[in-house]
Amino acid sequence: MKPLWSVVKAAGLLGISPWTVRSYVRQGKLRPVRIGRRVLLQEEELQQFVALSTAQPITSEGLEEATPSAQMEEYTND
Repeated sequence: MKPLWSVVKAAGLLGISPWTVRSYVRQGKLRPVRIGRRVLLQEEELQQFVALSTAQPITSEGLEEATPSAQMEEYTND
């Protein structure tokens, strides 16, 4: 059987509060295993959550750089 983590343990592993973990469960961001009233999280679910939450690098494609002269024009063209 794969390990199951309590909300408190999962929060400690993720470095967030248990309230945030509970919120993610309510929002459907984390899928729990419910045994009676207990809410448990599979290790794989936590790993997948972290993988999907990892920030993607920002690329310069599609971004316009504002030059200092273009910024000045914004203020002087009133």
